[in-house]
Amino acid sequence: MGRTLITGVTVWGGAGCEPEPGWVLLDGERIAATGQDEPPAADVVVELPGRHVLPGFVDTHTHLTVAAWQPSGGDAAAWTGLRDALHAVRTAAEAAPHAPWLLFWNASLHAWPEGRLPTAAELDEAAPGRKVLVSGVDLHRGAVSSPALHLAVGEPGDLTKTGEVWEAAYGRVLRQALADLAEAADPEEALLAEARRHLALGITHAHDPYVPPSAHDRMRRLAAATPLRLSWATGPETGIFDAPSREAPEGPYGEAVREVKIFLDGADRCALRVPAAALPGMVGGTVAEALRRRAFGPIREGMRRKMAFTRGGVELPYLRFTDDALVRVLAAYAEEGIALRIHALGNLAAEQAARAVTKTGARATLDHLTGLDRRTADLIAASGAYAAVQPGFVTRFGGQFATTGLDRHLAVAGARLLTDAGIPPVISSDHPCGALDPLVNLRVAARRTFQPEQSIGYGQAVAAATTRAAASIGAPGAGGIAPGEVADLAICDGHPFDDGTRCEQTWVAGKRT
Repeated sequence: MGRTLITGVTVWGGAGCEPEPGWVLLDGERIAATGQDEPPAADVVVELPGRHVLPGFVDTHTHLTVAAWQPSGGDAAAWTGLRDALHAVRTAAEAAPHAPWLLFWNASLHAWPEGRLPTAAELDEAAPGRKVLVSGVDLHRGAVSSPALHLAVGEPGDLTKTGEVWEAAYGRVLRQALADLAEAADPEEALLAEARRHLALGITHAHDPYVPPSAHDRMRRLAAATPLRLSWATGPETGIFDAPSREAPEGPYGEAVREVKIFLDGADRCALRVPAAALPGMVGGTVAEALRRRAFGPIREGMRRKMAFTRGGVELPYLRFTDDALVRVLAAYAEEGIALRIHALGNLAAEQAARAVTKTGARATLDHLTGLDRRTADLIAASGAYAAVQPGFVTRFGGQFATTGLDRHLAVAGARLLTDAGIPPVISSDHPCGALDPLVNLRVAARRTFQPEQSIGYGQAVAAATTRAAASIGAPGAGGIAPGEVADLAICDGHPFDDGTRCEQTWVAGKRT
């Protein structure tokens, strides 16, 4: 391939990703040298004045295999309530009479005056005899029509009388819907298009947090067809939110360690603990929101939430494991050398995860950590686990914490809190639940307006989305832009933290893609 010199640029070099003007010399698939002095001779010289060269972004939590199907469904992001929802379902049913499913994504029901998704009866009236799934924005909750209800098997409470599905029941419906779509259409082209979307944003490695065992071969074929580096975690064949079933096929799992995804809590049903003093704000904020909207929806949602009073304060007790059961699960996987990706959105779940990781010594990433306190951050740091946050959640879900006053007691995606505890975080997207564009996530991480004290430095943010992310999954690129490292680069047309700057070139293994 010869030697390629990229010069006239600002290089965010090394594992710490600190910017300095200079050049980068590529030799085949790897970086040969970097420097600020006179550049060496090369077979090809690429002059890029004013550009910034970053390590390629490693997104350790992007649902590529789900997002690939979203363009073929309906986007519910602009819906303002049930009337919009049912009109869209009716229109789609008429336009696609033979589609195996009518799928709709990104429904922000918390902003709707009704504060709920359509019932099965309402969906049946809008699309008689059709299988319909309307997904909430967090992909943990949805609404299904009657023809799909038989698929919604899960834990008690995961399926309501109205046809609303949560967690395990939702995951099983989604799993079957995507499988049916893959039989009716060409999944390879949809997956390749999604891979191209990632590459266009400077993402050189995409790690999908759940691929069912039956789809591993498809992922390997995709990896052979795209320059995007791919890896994935696995879980139960029946659905992402089901309890671990020890289904973990032999590797490889792409360009990362063998990994299994486990859920300790949900999304709306997250496991939180706050001081008793937080209760008036939670109640008062919910009532105030209902008055502001002139609707009963927020109060309905609040009344459905489980709550327990303990010596530690007020808890939302949505833990899916007992402590002993979790230790047994983690110990079994650790014995087989399998890493764990642990969904812990609330601090109560994160605390349980940290204790179990400490006891078992399992290799683990605690993912999300959306509602965090200092004590829990210290426990995570002591456990030796990696910690991952999604800055996009700050803008998407931060308002829900502010409405109930929980932001006065918990850090939302608290990257600074984790850093101060001695565990610099990993930054990922949780696409499509969060923003896929790494530059958007970097800017939120470093220039937050909501809880600005949780901002981190520019170099810290870049490292969190590149070198530290790679290290967390055992992937190439943990050393960043340095001699001997893989030549995976994201080249921006300006300073990456300036609004309007975009990624204009993506290089994987020394080749511009």
